[in-house]
Amino acid sequence: MSDEEVSPKKSPLKLILLIVVALAVLGGGGAGTLWYLKKRQAAKAAAEAAAAQAATQAEAAPGEPGPAEANSDDCEGAGDGKEAGGHGGAEASPVMVLTRTVNLTGPRRNAFLRCELNILFCDAELGKLVSGDKPSPEKSLIQSIILGALSGKSVEEASDAESREALRQEMKDKLNEQFRPHPPKPGEKEDPKHKKPKRPIKSVLIVDWAIQQ
Repeated sequence: MSDEEVSPKKSPLKLILLIVVALAVLGGGGAGTLWYLKKRQAAKAAAEAAAAQAATQAEAAPGEPGPAEANSDDCEGAGDGKEAGGHGGAEASPVMVLTRTVNLTGPRRNAFLRCELNILFCDAELGKLVSGDKPSPEKSLIQSIILGALSGKSVEEASDAESREALRQEMKDKLNEQFRPHPPKPGEKEDPKHKKPKRPIKSVLIVDWAIQQ
């Protein structure tokens, strides 16, 4: 038998082997590509879900300020200069000045704190009502809340800067809780021209803080 007769029989076998190897390579590559695409889609979906969750958490409940908003000393709509006492030709927000002397707990019985507080308002109407000399229920409420927050403090608490800052924020939060506007009743519509700020109190400033023992 000559070589010319053998070679035609071997050629189909080599061709079959080449086809099998090619299919195996292509099949592996296709599976790898499919796995990569699925992984990429899963990562994209997870990123979108995380972004949506972060956006949901960042939104405060209707009518309630978020943590960052509650700790801020800015008023809603401060850009228009109306309620915040801006310089764009609007009337400055009134300031209520409170001077209080309270006893402090501690080893010495005669220790006391004398402080002066300036209360700034986002609600200009409320500020005018309580900053004058005339008595009013709102003014009495503010005085009572401030006195309650100051009472019962120890000499150590009054001397600590962090405790003093926490007390300042506590007084602001309690005042805003007391005077925040109530949502309209069912069937009522809020007048945009007379809309009250969610946080009537802009800030509580400590301008004098003296401890005597």
